[in-house]
Amino acid sequence: MALTAVFLLTLLLGGCGGPVPRGVGSDVTETGTTGGNPLSGDAAKQYPTAPGDVETVPVTIGPPPDPSLDDLVYRIGPYDLLRVDVFGVEEMSSAGRVNFQGYYTMPLVGSISVNGLTTDEAESEIERLLGSRYLRNPSVSVHVEETANMNITLSGKMNGSLQISGRTTLGQVLASSGGVPPVGKKRQVVIFRATDETRQTPNPQLHAYVVDYQAILEGKLRDPLLVGNDRIYVPPSALALFFDPWLGVLRTYSPVDVQKTVTF
Repeated sequence: MALTAVFLLTLLLGGCGGPVPRGVGSDVTETGTTGGNPLSGDAAKQYPTAPGDVETVPVTIGPPPDPSLDDLVYRIGPYDLLRVDVFGVEEMSSAGRVNFQGYYTMPLVGSISVNGLTTDEAESEIERLLGSRYLRNPSVSVHVEETANMNITLSGKMNGSLQISGRTTLGQVLASSGGVPPVGKKRQVVIFRATDETRQTPNPQLHAYVVDYQAILEGKLRDPLLVGNDRIYVPPSALALFFDPWLGVLRTYSPVDVQKTVTF
């Protein structure tokens, strides 16, 4: 069973201090808190909960679930560049970007909400609006000329961004970017992903997944599929991530001598 806890935003800041906790490995099965909720099981009797005012991100030790076929279908989002063709009515055809609120502006029709729609769904919605006001039996095609929501960002000991398409895995992205350097921590690569409920919103909530990339290379762990706007963080090899049972959170510790007290 995967470990679900909370991931302090100090992960990226390298915070330290507190008692030396038990290390996080691929065989950890405990469940921690989420922003102050009680620990489950026997752990609730032994450890206090995380402070309610700590800014946290939920975390799972292990790869994220692979997206469904429906999730792999591209959905229009803010700043995408669209081309909308209205068959036989050239003056109503147009091209432009979706605004930050997810609206696309067409001649005569005005602003149309297309955020989160597939191109087929956007075509049906535009045909409905045109048919109700301007045209009889309109035929519309919508093309995404440029995507703004299929980017993957690398940070930490690997930096950069790239666009993905189709079925793209963590291993493929890291390999195509030159591989994790010796100063990077292969055992604890972090994928930050927007939750399903908030993915199409301006400020999505994140969930963190700590993935053992070395195990992927050795064929011992599933290589997870990525989705648009995933953020991959490769921590320095001298930075250790731990599950802190006293707070029920993941924390970072340095220098290396702290890491040496733990066997992964």
